Amino acid sequence: MDKQNLKSFIGLRKESCNSMAELRTEIDLLDRTIVDLISLRQSFMDQAAQIKKDRHRVRDEDRIKDVVNKVGNYAKEAGTDPDLVCDLYRKMIEWSINYEMKQFDKLNRI
Repeated sequence: MDKQNLKSFIGLRKESCNSMAELRTEIDLLDRTIVDLISLRQSFMDQAAQIKKDRHRVRDEDRIKDVVNKVGNYAKEAGTDPDLVCDLYRKMIEWSINYEMKQFDKLNRI
C-alpha cells in the first residue's frame, strides 16, 4: 500500500504538517495504530501457544530468519531503513518467543 493510501486508511488527516502540534497529533494517532497492530500480533502468539504441542517448537530459527528477511526486503520496497526494521523485528520476535513460552507453560501447567 502506498504511503498516501496508508495515511488515509489509518485516519491521518494531514497531507503535510505546518506545525509541531499538527505533526505530534499525527504521530500520536500513528503510534496508537502501531500499538493496536502489536496487540493484534500478540493475540497470534496466544493462538500459537495453543496450537503448538511441543515447547521446543516455540523457537523456530528458520522462521525467525524468514520473517526478518521478509520485513527487511519490504522495508527496502517501502523506502525505509531495513536495518531499523530488522532490528525492531528481532527485538519483537524475541519478546514474542518469551511471551509464547510463558503462555505455553500456563496452558500445559509446566
